[in-house]
Amino acid sequence: MIGRFLRKPLDKLRAGRAPEKAKKRKEGRFASWLEKNPTGTFEQFYAEKAVRAATLGKPHASLGPTLKPGSLERARQVVDGWLAWGIRPSDTVVDYGCGTLRLGRLLIEFLEPGRYIGLDLDQRILTAGHDQLPPDLVALKQPMLEVISLESLRRTAARQPKWVCSRGVLQHVPPAELDRFFENLSILVLGGATGLINGRAWPKTERRSHTTWDYTLEDLKASAARASVDLERVSTANTTVLVLRA
Repeated sequence: MIGRFLRKPLDKLRAGRAPEKAKKRKEGRFASWLEKNPTGTFEQFYAEKAVRAATLGKPHASLGPTLKPGSLERARQVVDGWLAWGIRPSDTVVDYGCGTLRLGRLLIEFLEPGRYIGLDLDQRILTAGHDQLPPDLVALKQPMLEVISLESLRRTAARQPKWVCSRGVLQHVPPAELDRFFENLSILVLGGATGLINGRAWPKTERRSHTTWDYTLEDLKASAARASVDLERVSTANTTVLVLRA
């Protein structure tokens, strides 16, 4: 009897600690990395994680030479969804957060020479993607790959892209860097491009894991507006796209 009464306070105590433990787990890896890199940013932390995934050769859903089963089929579905918006081979298309070109290769094959621009956080990721392309495809289509920076974004905007597509990026942007994410995209969108961001809006803005966040549509719209662009959610039978326009 006494044990039963004692268990109830203990159960409540454990239940109260559960969210705190979950929060520490989500923040722990980045916090540990910051101890070794006290001036580092989450962007740098995530870039290092992506580089390992891109270069170690272990099966991954989107990065590196060894993709998990079904990854290429899903890539085709994503790219077909973008093309359904009216992308033409003669359009210049920016692949923002292109990774190791799982989606990029399909765009490169579709577009005319010199029309594909892939941007990502780290040159090592871009090099890994470039090295996976057949040399004859590179010679024929002449894709442009650059590390994301203010200068590279301005160079890209000068080429007057019609589309900027992004898949698998938004959920890895922490709240402190969300405005900069939209500011980067606005450099291209305000120049005339339409942004197609594959991502969902959630009922609550919160951290989902140590590298992913959920955002409400209201928070996404507000952040985009601060960058002087409009964000609209468009849902189809197969996916949800966040559309950015000037």
